[in-house]
Amino acid sequence: MKKSPRAKVITAVMLVIITICAVFLTLLYQENQRSMQQIIDSKAQSASIVAEAIVEQTSIQYQLRIKSFLNYKSSKSREMMIQAFARRDRQELLRLSKPLFETLQEENSHFSTLGWILPDNQAFLRVHSPEDFGQNVTKMRPDVAAVNLFHKQRSGFTTGYIGLQYRVVEPVFYQNKYLGAVQIGIEGQVLQDAIEKKLQAPAGVAILNSEYKKILQKYQKGVSGRSHTIYSSNPPLFQNIVNLDWNKSQYRTAFAGKDYVVYNVYNLLNFQNQELGLLFVALNISKEVTQRRSLLFSALLLSALLISLSFLILYFSYGNLVQKIVNLNKSLEKNNRELESRVKERTTELLFEIEERKITEQKLHKAEKMEAIGLMAGGVAHDLNNILSGVVSYPEILLMQLSEDNKLYPPIKAIHESGLRAAAVVSDMLTVARSAANIQEIVNINTLIKEYLKSLEGKKLLSQYPDVQITIQLAPELHNIKCSPVHIKKCLMNLVINAAEALGNTGQITISTRNCSLDDEEMQKEALPRGKYIALAVKDNGPGIAADDIEHIFEPFYTKKKMGRSGTGIGLTVVWNAIQDHDGKVKVESDEKGTTFTLLFPVSSDQSLSSPKENITIENIRGKKELILVIDDEPHQRNIAVQLLSLLDYQVDTVTSGEEAIAYVRDQKVDLLLLDMLMDSGLNGRQTYEEIIKIHPKQKAVIASGFSESEDVKQTIKLGAGAFIKKPYTFEQLGIAVQKALREDRSIT
Repeated sequence: MKKSPRAKVITAVMLVIITICAVFLTLLYQENQRSMQQIIDSKAQSASIVAEAIVEQTSIQYQLRIKSFLNYKSSKSREMMIQAFARRDRQELLRLSKPLFETLQEENSHFSTLGWILPDNQAFLRVHSPEDFGQNVTKMRPDVAAVNLFHKQRSGFTTGYIGLQYRVVEPVFYQNKYLGAVQIGIEGQVLQDAIEKKLQAPAGVAILNSEYKKILQKYQKGVSGRSHTIYSSNPPLFQNIVNLDWNKSQYRTAFAGKDYVVYNVYNLLNFQNQELGLLFVALNISKEVTQRRSLLFSALLLSALLISLSFLILYFSYGNLVQKIVNLNKSLEKNNRELESRVKERTTELLFEIEERKITEQKLHKAEKMEAIGLMAGGVAHDLNNILSGVVSYPEILLMQLSEDNKLYPPIKAIHESGLRAAAVVSDMLTVARSAANIQEIVNINTLIKEYLKSLEGKKLLSQYPDVQITIQLAPELHNIKCSPVHIKKCLMNLVINAAEALGNTGQITISTRNCSLDDEEMQKEALPRGKYIALAVKDNGPGIAADDIEHIFEPFYTKKKMGRSGTGIGLTVVWNAIQDHDGKVKVESDEKGTTFTLLFPVSSDQSLSSPKENITIENIRGKKELILVIDDEPHQRNIAVQLLSLLDYQVDTVTSGEEAIAYVRDQKVDLLLLDMLMDSGLNGRQTYEEIIKIHPKQKAVIASGFSESEDVKQTIKLGAGAFIKKPYTFEQLGIAVQKALREDRSIT
């Protein structure tokens, strides 16, 4: 049957309209799938960053904890514990080890094992199971056998009789004699719980079946598949992925009407870097899937409506067909553009939100990492400062009693100077920990630059690099800033040394200053408040810094130089932390023509410079037989304080704890307390001072600590303590602090 012209026109137009709708729906579907995959990839990367941070923080914490546990020099009880192990006194070792084991279990309910192993790999004592000992653990615990063989720490994940654990094995030495090894174990469940808490999403562990068979049957609570066995707090959710190909990084699944993506976020390795299994997390993407399905459904409904309307219009309005077709095509094109524009705009918004979230998570990861390293550095610095007290103070006492022509004078002076340099390195570590004492003054930074270039450190640098030219371009009317001069000079020194080392044999370094004010766009970019700033820039014409390295240069121990030959590896970290403490900002610009570091400091509202320090002589700080009570739990610290104060003509007495000090002042009034802030047992320095001022409300005191100005120190100063000095202190520092505290009126603020 031959079609009429009307039917032919309607059919032709409808085919065109249907084709256009089909193409549009296809393109929309493809764009929708691409956008969805980008969201999934972003979530996967974020989850992996969080998991790596959690595992890294857990491993560092317990690697340091076991070293502290075996540091027999830190307390008498720990030395007695090591001695008991050396004597093979199992009962005494259990008595001394059990309190620490219980403390660790209180801190973390997943802490499960603590054991002592002999050099022949025989289990000497399991603190968590004291009656179970004597077995040879060579086959069961190859990490223990490795430690006994090589005498080095080993750590990693392992499967034992009770399940997956993270274990750390540490060699035990006493008086340079190897005694055996000690191991601690934390249930792998701790990582799963931490990830679920951090990401607010179900997580689990997939263990190789060959490793799962090592677990005793009563502890086998997983669901086994072809290659792996799954442990999870939500078994039904992961039931349908038990036979998943775990070589894939992500897998989509559905459960209880919700859509999930399962990510492999971390590979679990043993001490030999062999894979035992992996951590995975299931993130809910139901919201994103629903949004995209809704968008596709709306587009499909709109297309169907458009086709139906087109047919009706064509069928009933054939007389105006040509004009209608023209108008309809124009309307369709406009609607298409608007819909595509809306899809692109929303897609762009989603991508921007994803990118912002990723940047925020990266900053959070970096901050957590810096905080963990800072806590480690602060703790180590505290112990080192106490140790360095003897290296700094005893040589100084000896030098005061020797003439310069004595043959022992040069080597003792060298020991003293080495101690001071070591104390400076410890000060850098405290700066990394963001806990260094920060005594700020109103200064002009031009003055600090000139003082540094004229100092011994500046002259030494010029002599080491004779062909490197240093030029200064200082603003003549530079605003003053409130800062710690010591830290600013340290920042300048580190930047100039880095520039000189980058130049090598020849080149030019320019040190410049200028006043500046940031506009709104710059302030928002640099995250700085509105106001005036001064800029200190150190520029070199060296080869520049690689783009991949710039993001990491402020991280501790990230360096392209040889460690131990070109510094400690924390120079730029010190710069970064010091600038944060001064509410400033560090900017780095680098290309093949050179590198520029710019430090921004807020201008001080008080432009009057701090008064210059007066010259100190021994007569200025000599005492008048005042009685000083030294309160310190470290014997050599008490001895150092007694000798230095005696040389300054003070009467000195000592006690070893806060409780002894309180009893002493009840019977004997003293002119001044020299008070240690951190003591191993009993009352700390703040608590001791609080009790003493109840007895003698106007009691004067000087605080001494190997750490820094903590909250306890600040509170003690508010209570009326006159000064704070950081160990190791010198003869002059101690004398000035004591004189200052004795001279000023004691009042409570």
